[in-house]
Amino acid sequence: MHNSLTRLQTTFGFFTSCAFTLAAIVALLSVIPVPAPTGSPRASVAVRNVQVVKGRPHYYTTKREEYAQIRFDLDADLSSLFTWNTKQVFVYVTANYPSSSTSNGEGGMSEAVIWDTIIPATATPFSWQNLLNLREKYVYKYLPFLDKNSQKKTKKNRREHFSKQSKDLVKPGFISLKNQKPKYQITDPSGVIGERGNATLQVSWNVQPRVGALIWDKGYLGERVGKWRAGKVGKSKVFEFPPRKGKPAVARDQEPKTPEAGSASPIVDV
Repeated sequence: MHNSLTRLQTTFGFFTSCAFTLAAIVALLSVIPVPAPTGSPRASVAVRNVQVVKGRPHYYTTKREEYAQIRFDLDADLSSLFTWNTKQVFVYVTANYPSSSTSNGEGGMSEAVIWDTIIPATATPFSWQNLLNLREKYVYKYLPFLDKNSQKKTKKNRREHFSKQSKDLVKPGFISLKNQKPKYQITDPSGVIGERGNATLQVSWNVQPRVGALIWDKGYLGERVGKWRAGKVGKSKVFEFPPRKGKPAVARDQEPKTPEAGSASPIVDV
């Protein structure tokens, strides 16, 4: 006859098998997805200002080199990426520019992140924050002695608390930025980044589900779930990095010319 420990191990094994099966079904439904999204994510980004300066791009480095700061405008509607299984969406803006100073892309293209943010999903009836709200609404109401901070709270603080939670019920995914300052500067291994052309800004995203695999906009699942058409949506116009700020202008395409015959001034001996 099985003892209590064996029965407990069997019960635990059956529970983990059921949990794994349920998680696999949830992950599969989030990839199909069910229900199908009603719209497609969209984004537009435009360059506002580009500056190239020389100094220390990071506080932990002592090397002085050129780095670029790009201000931009961003308008995005990623609300269609939020489903019942979406935990959060990671959005980032990258700068793509030629790796070599020839500005024709012969040395390949470099990609650097200049700005990013995390958009969390709205609270659900089963989220931890809503459970805390229920505890404060019902448990502390009828059993106030369980609330250690009940005497410190006022009705005004409670109204502010619940009004703050109600704002979280708005559907997330909308971004509107004007003349946004970048979070990260752009540097190059060569130490020189000024006067490079054929550069663009690109908006990208990554969906992190509660259960399942990550979905990237440039992957197969991204094209299927988000209908993003990576490389065409959320891309700015081509721009170029200006010369380094404070750098003296250098004349280009000017070669010494040979004077024509008879145009030289005669030398007069005094």
